[in-house]
Amino acid sequence: MKLSFNKISFVLLSLSALVSAGCTHKNLRDDAPTTIANDVEVIFDWSKAPDAQVSSMALYLYSDEHDVMNYWFNNSKGGTIKSYGGKHAAVCHSNDDPYVHLLRNQDSYDDIEIYTDETAVLIGQGISTLGIPRAEGTEDEPLRVTPPMMYCDQSDDVYLKVSGLSQTLTFYPEELLCHYTVEFVDVENIQSADLRIDATISSLAGGYRPSLNRPSSEVVSHAFTLEADIEKNSMSSKFLTFGVPDGEPRPHILCLYIALRDRTGNFYTFDVSDQVNEAEDPRNVNIKIYGLKLPELPTEPVDPPEQGGVSVEVDTWDTIHFDVKV
Repeated sequence: MKLSFNKISFVLLSLSALVSAGCTHKNLRDDAPTTIANDVEVIFDWSKAPDAQVSSMALYLYSDEHDVMNYWFNNSKGGTIKSYGGKHAAVCHSNDDPYVHLLRNQDSYDDIEIYTDETAVLIGQGISTLGIPRAEGTEDEPLRVTPPMMYCDQSDDVYLKVSGLSQTLTFYPEELLCHYTVEFVDVENIQSADLRIDATISSLAGGYRPSLNRPSSEVVSHAFTLEADIEKNSMSSKFLTFGVPDGEPRPHILCLYIALRDRTGNFYTFDVSDQVNEAEDPRNVNIKIYGLKLPELPTEPVDPPEQGGVSVEVDTWDTIHFDVKV
């Protein structure tokens, strides 16, 4: 009888803290000993994204009987975990930029969403976003930073056996973001653009819903920066987005902000709806605008503020609506 009691005590102590090489996670509840999948090997198979460069991963397991279980792996390959047995839903994603890729509603498989935070400064010229002009109809859209690359996989049909024997759980992460390229071609006065030019694009998705495998319905504007190429008379930018919002197609307005030394600025708007909504590949959107004429900028560029400095304030903005030539 004493031997049996010792065995039970050992099992209880073993399950009181979840320890797994290469990962950390939430503890199981006190009723765990009767429902445990004790030795689950999690594998992240990168065959769908062979060029991915990922240093850490996050995993969430959901079931009807228990609270969400979350695990963090300090590698891209996986590791061994303990969890509850039974049927689960699961979401995994790369976790290299946890302060940029924000999560909300992560306690619910149906509602978990990945999104990015709002920005207070247009970083190219250090322009404060407080009071900047916005395209008509987009004034209330949150102005968000663009997301860095991210990889994700999900399943609503994961079954773990209640067992101390080894079992395997494999995920196949894929890119969940869309690649956007913006290029201004044949720009007049490009020689004056010896600073980075700030821009925004409206009515894109504010986040991504992994369980639905599609962008969220939230509508936001994204801020990005264009680099000038004097030899090619062009300005261009490449950035990532969550794509267009779930639902009906929307108009997309690209805004250009050029701050001058006299604390005035030029504000351009371009309707690029067709190039976004009718893109041959919605995951690879190329926007081209021809014939832009820039103002004569000051001899000295507007330098962005140093880390922790005050952003550039512009007193007035001259607004120019530009008919896009494609």
